[in-house]
Amino acid sequence: MSEAFWIGFGFIATVLALLAGTRFLTKLLSTDEYGRLALAVSLTALAVQIFGDPIGKTAVRFYSHWCEAGKPYGFMQNIGRSLIYAVAGIVLCCSVAFISGYWVNGCPDFSFIMVTGFFAILLVLNRIAFALEDAARKRRFRGIIQGVFEVMRFFFAIALIILLSVPEAEIVLSGFVIAGVLVVIAHSVFLYAHLSSTRVESSGGSHLLSVSDTVSMQSFQFPLILSSACIWLVMMAERWILNHYGIPEDVGGYAAVYQLAFIPMLFISNFLILFIEPILYQVISLDGKTSSSLNLIRINHYAAMGILFVTFILFIVLLFYYPAVGYFFLGVEFRPYSWIFPWLVLSGGCFAATQQLLLKLSCQMRTDLLAVLWSGVAAIAVTAYIIGVSFWQLKGLIAAIVTINVSLVIFSLFYLNRLVSQK
Repeated sequence: MSEAFWIGFGFIATVLALLAGTRFLTKLLSTDEYGRLALAVSLTALAVQIFGDPIGKTAVRFYSHWCEAGKPYGFMQNIGRSLIYAVAGIVLCCSVAFISGYWVNGCPDFSFIMVTGFFAILLVLNRIAFALEDAARKRRFRGIIQGVFEVMRFFFAIALIILLSVPEAEIVLSGFVIAGVLVVIAHSVFLYAHLSSTRVESSGGSHLLSVSDTVSMQSFQFPLILSSACIWLVMMAERWILNHYGIPEDVGGYAAVYQLAFIPMLFISNFLILFIEPILYQVISLDGKTSSSLNLIRINHYAAMGILFVTFILFIVLLFYYPAVGYFFLGVEFRPYSWIFPWLVLSGGCFAATQQLLLKLSCQMRTDLLAVLWSGVAAIAVTAYIIGVSFWQLKGLIAAIVTINVSLVIFSLFYLNRLVSQK
């Protein structure tokens, strides 16, 4: 219960900070500037999906196994090597974007690229640090630092806008960067102390991973890069499509409601995954065949059903009360977009339930299947987004998002049941 409390504390603090921060930012920024901020944040999310998420999930999956095998040093060396490649990849992408600005009109300026890239690196570091703390089940520190980060990033962003009287996306991102630097320092101190004690306690603490050990981690991690990129396309490509094919002002309004409606449903799912996943990996072997894990997987299935039930109730309520919710949580310029609330709650709940259901494949080391599945979903989703926006603008986009996410959870239920019946 202590672990669940601290995980819940982190997510509740995150949701509250998100609600309050969005309320203030939608009051201080115009829809155009909020749209620019949303596009920048979507790029940092892409960096986390491609670089941070695969490394983080690999850390959670293999941490307990290699610590029990007396190889924590080799494990951290492998994670550190992946992290260096991730940072180099982000720097390379930023360099390409900056150079492209000389030939492509409309590219962001150097300061915007630099602050976005720096924030992306900090988020990747943050994601991997959270993963190591989850794997080590250091829930109290993890929960506190997660809540502190979300509060600080909105606090510094709002404070900079007020102090400098410059309501621009770059200023908000600069506030996010300040919070990110402070939190990464805190992570570094905590993990250094914890991992140092782990190496001392382990009799084989200096042992390196063998070639087969490294291959095992890479075979788990590499497919996650593809599936994570495809998940980003499903979750974030719509705002770029809306910016290109639709009305750019709609990006800011859509993104604000998305943060308040879609993201909180993901927090609920992530809370359950963070609580169950490290425990699950401690009782399951790398081949995913340990019988003692069946009850936890069954609980995870029930969690998906619970998310869908709560989603349906919230959807019905918001169909009638979305104007009041928009009035309370959004600035005046953003309130005409309140009608999106129930539909994004429905979509977010379906996506969150899908996350729960697909955890089974990670347990079975079938990240290759995850990559194939998400590749297909991403291709269908992007096509649907383009068609929806091209013909019906924002309403067409919302229809496409709802259709994709509802279909995704239905497909996941049938797909996983078929896999079980084949065994």
